[in-house]
Amino acid sequence: MATTSGNSTITVSAKGTLDAHFNLLVDSKKIGEGTTDATAKDFVFKTDIVQGQGHKVEVQYDNDGIFHGTDRNLIVNEITINGKSVLPTDDHVSYDKGALDGRNVADGQAGLWWNGTLVVDADKSYFPTSAVTTPTVPPVSEAPSTDPTPSTPAPSVPKPTEPGFYVATNGNDSWSGKLAAPNVDGTDGPFASLQKAQAAMRADPNIDTTYIRGGDYHQNGLWLDGQDSGVTFAGYGSEKAVIHGGSNASVSFGLGGAKNVTIEGLTFADGVVGGHYVFADNASGLTFANNAVKGGGYGITVQNSADSKVIGNQFDSTGAEAIFVKAGSNATIVSDNHITHPNAADRGDAGIWINGSSDVQVTHNLVEDSPEKAIAVGSVQTDGSDATHRVTIANNKVVDANLESNDGGGIYLINRQQDLTDHTVVNNEVTGTTATNPSGDVASWGIYLDDWTSGATVKGNIVHGNIGGVFLHGGWDNTVTENVIADNSGAQIGLQQPVAWSGWQGHQMSGNDISGNVVDVRDGTAVHIYGPANVGNFHNNFYSNLDTSKDMFDVWPQVMAGGGKGDLAEWKAAGYDNGSVQLDPAFVNPGAHDYSLASNSPVYGMGFDHIPTHDIGLIG
Repeated sequence: MATTSGNSTITVSAKGTLDAHFNLLVDSKKIGEGTTDATAKDFVFKTDIVQGQGHKVEVQYDNDGIFHGTDRNLIVNEITINGKSVLPTDDHVSYDKGALDGRNVADGQAGLWWNGTLVVDADKSYFPTSAVTTPTVPPVSEAPSTDPTPSTPAPSVPKPTEPGFYVATNGNDSWSGKLAAPNVDGTDGPFASLQKAQAAMRADPNIDTTYIRGGDYHQNGLWLDGQDSGVTFAGYGSEKAVIHGGSNASVSFGLGGAKNVTIEGLTFADGVVGGHYVFADNASGLTFANNAVKGGGYGITVQNSADSKVIGNQFDSTGAEAIFVKAGSNATIVSDNHITHPNAADRGDAGIWINGSSDVQVTHNLVEDSPEKAIAVGSVQTDGSDATHRVTIANNKVVDANLESNDGGGIYLINRQQDLTDHTVVNNEVTGTTATNPSGDVASWGIYLDDWTSGATVKGNIVHGNIGGVFLHGGWDNTVTENVIADNSGAQIGLQQPVAWSGWQGHQMSGNDISGNVVDVRDGTAVHIYGPANVGNFHNNFYSNLDTSKDMFDVWPQVMAGGGKGDLAEWKAAGYDNGSVQLDPAFVNPGAHDYSLASNSPVYGMGFDHIPTHDIGLIG
């Protein structure tokens, strides 16, 4: 539907796959809609708009999906408002992912890979008081060819400015690879294969970047070694280059000895379940950024590759772990990744799994719909061969973990090395951690410090709507402070001394400090302890929605006056929670599962630090 009259004309130049559909809105009011196909076309809309003032022009993509293995996407090449051109990557354009609510806003981009709205913040110059629509004349470099044979459409974003080689589906490995598209004579142009581009970069010391044009690439895996250190393989602007896996490519990009490699702006699909889209060994300084990864096996695995960066990627239904940081990859950064339904084929361990590497930062990720753990960190060997220390897990959002397991957590730490880890779990939100049999005898916790995890700090997290809240299992000298732990259906806080795994080295559970937490017991119970009396020092906590007539605390084998279970008075009489109080913490909107604290919360005047809820989750 395109409107045919009005004082303003808006033209959307767009294409898409599988009949990608969009609505055109002005100031959130719909004025038309369009359905695209694989060929770019102009959708022209006329409407009456108040002149002499700014407006928001919005292209809303609304039917994203995958059908028979094909991903539906919308590509917006250009928006023209009363004769003035706007590119999706211009500074005054943003991409509001999901609902048009301003909650998940990123910089504008041409490719809309998910439902969302491209928003042009058009100032009044786009709407002069006497608007006259003038034709848009393309620059000379983009003018239509007079050649009777149609040429490849120009890309929707400026060509890369750095020198590079090019790979395209219409390329030829006998060409120079230095042109982004074939020339008119058909005598030169881009390469056809990544392998040819790799060889060309090895031969030319002045070029270390290959740009991959949009299209589908079904090639054998590419392996990089020390000769390829410092190279970059990048998508071309907003074009969608899809690297397909398969039986001939169980690894799409393999790195063995190649340092400081960058892989950016690509899409990976159709990988084999037991394979890896990217496997890096002895590849320090690797950057894997702004890629889309769908299906297959492992998303990216790094081992013996310190100082790597996995940033800004989208992972959807990887067969195994989306991100696997193995031993020897110290100081790796895993940040701003959106991971949905990892371990889809092999239930595996976690969406993000850090094992045997220290000083790793896991920040600002969104992990959803995990069969087991969402984020897991630590060691599984008792001999210390995969020891893991000083990992920071901060500002992540975990939604719906442990969907196919009865033992796991949203954020899960394990420490079979049995020493002080110095891990930090700070300012995360964890919700919806459940179990295969949620009503049975399960070990499912929002934040789970398993198997002797010790010396960790858990602070400033919002843990709500899980089966259990925060659990300490066999460890010592942990600090659990200033968290919001609310509305979990089991115990809000749990501690247990015995660990079923063999190899205990004899350190008793002790020295754990649990203080200054907001513990809301509108569902479940308050505290569960199974172990000696000194497994945890509870004090100065803030309890709310605590029914003082019910036994909300259980301690075993130590007992309270009434036995193993007791109410708040009996709990305190047994020596727990000195200085703790009951109060209304002033949640913002608990009915809508918003357990952030209002600015007037009384706990702020009692030493509780503000939790930066606006900074939790994806950076965009």
